[in-house]
Amino acid sequence: MKPLERLKYFTVIDLLMERFKTIISIILLTVSIFLLFNKLFSTQPIQIILETGQEVTTQNSDYFSLQDALLLTITSFLIGATSVFLYYSEETRKFIGKMIQKNPDKEFILPLLKEHEKTIYLEISKNNGEMLQNKIVQKTGLSKVKVARIIARLERKKLIRKERYGLTNKILIPKTEA
Repeated sequence: MKPLERLKYFTVIDLLMERFKTIISIILLTVSIFLLFNKLFSTQPIQIILETGQEVTTQNSDYFSLQDALLLTITSFLIGATSVFLYYSEETRKFIGKMIQKNPDKEFILPLLKEHEKTIYLEISKNNGEMLQNKIVQKTGLSKVKVARIIARLERKKLIRKERYGLTNKILIPKTEA
């Protein structure tokens, strides 16, 4: 195998391994949701023995066996855990960042932001894409610490850029290269 072919081979493997956790999480989430809905909405006969010794069989889906209850609990936990993993995953952040850089329209960006992030992003965009951090604090009424944390989050998402400007920071929305 030539060195260039080997490099291409390892690059493909690296890409697959990089996305492996995300792919497994998506598969796990899908299977868990399927199992949860399958158990919740399928009726199976349940045999109940009364104190009198009489056996009653029901098709009601209000009753679950111990195995069904454990399966429902485990699938609910897996749905929650994989959802949290995917939400906080670095790969997901990178993907959203790339999509935002390719299509920086406000209509695409704003639904992805939290309430205060939207407020600050809109305030900066109203001022031609640049604003001093202390002016953001004044305009929004948020504390200095909260604004600093939100700006750090927006900067990690590559939506804004922060530059030192005397004793404060100048916050800029990067211009797209067309």
